[in-house]
Amino acid sequence: MKITRRLLLAALLLAGGCAPAPTPPRAPEGPLPARDASPEDHLVLAELRVLRGDEPYLVLYRNGLLVERGEALGTLHPNGTFVDFGGTLQIRLSSDGSVSVPAGALIIDADGTATYRLPDAEPEVLRFDAEGRVVGSGTPLRAVGLTPRTRRTAMFALLLPDLLRSQRPHRIE
Repeated sequence: MKITRRLLLAALLLAGGCAPAPTPPRAPEGPLPARDASPEDHLVLAELRVLRGDEPYLVLYRNGLLVERGEALGTLHPNGTFVDFGGTLQIRLSSDGSVSVPAGALIIDADGTATYRLPDAEPEVLRFDAEGRVVGSGTPLRAVGLTPRTRRTAMFALLLPDLLRSQRPHRIE
């Protein structure tokens, strides 16, 4: 009886496909090819990392997933729309680089330079230098994986966590 059970179990295991699964194909490195883009797409999604000092701070994955310090925030789409995981907040970067903000104006140029203008104040400017460091930030930040085509995407991704915090209702604790 024991031999029959073992043979039956072995037959079930073999018939059930216990062979190792085939290795999935690796995704190509770099930005998504342009042929996948629709006419309204103006951001290039690629694997981008922002480091604070040497520590990971922000990651944008090729599929648009945005993660800040290990917490998934939402999804960025090539058409410039970011949707948080609750589906309650949307932030949009228009094709001209403008972002709607409550108190002022935010423009992100194609080269990744962000200019934030508030009434009665000097504009605040953030940009990437040649090594990917963020110039104009009080915190030492550096983008890894930056290319000329992903500079606007990287700056928008970098600013999204603060934009989200400014639009979420404040919690009383």
